Amino acid sequence: MARIAPAALTGGDQFTRTQVAQATTGQTDWIAVPAWAVDVLIDYNLTAVAGTTPLVDVTVVKTDSTTNDDTTGIVNLVGHAAFTQITGAARLLIQVGPGITGIADDTATAATGTSNVALNAVLPPLIGVKILQDRTSADETYSYTLSVTFRGRK
Repeated sequence: MARIAPAALTGGDQFTRTQVAQATTGQTDWIAVPAWAVDVLIDYNLTAVAGTTPLVDVTVVKTDSTTNDDTTGIVNLVGHAAFTQITGAARLLIQVGPGITGIADDTATAATGTSNVALNAVLPPLIGVKILQDRTSADETYSYTLSVTFRGRK
């Protein structure tokens, strides 16, 4: 069991990760949700891929808030299924918050280009953005920027 250490926010409302030619299977970035936050905009901008089978899965996850353990109790936020696997340059914009879409979620995405997603959910105390990158042929690399911006009343 490993207790999650949330990433630091810059300016009090944003987390950013930039990777150039990342040659790993990815990671989960955990961010503590500020008490004033009402919703969050997650912007995953995959600018370049290389290799034999470059495939990316992006998932918004939460953990059991009583343990904040990164090995057990991890579930997809509001039970959403994985979005469409990304196969090339793409931008995925995910908005999460109560009443974002009224009642239903909008999780239709594409493998390339720009996709917009809306998840109707109350923000958990700790939110994770899981990036899973295929490394089957061991020659795949990924260049991207991940920005997580909280919005609300400060």
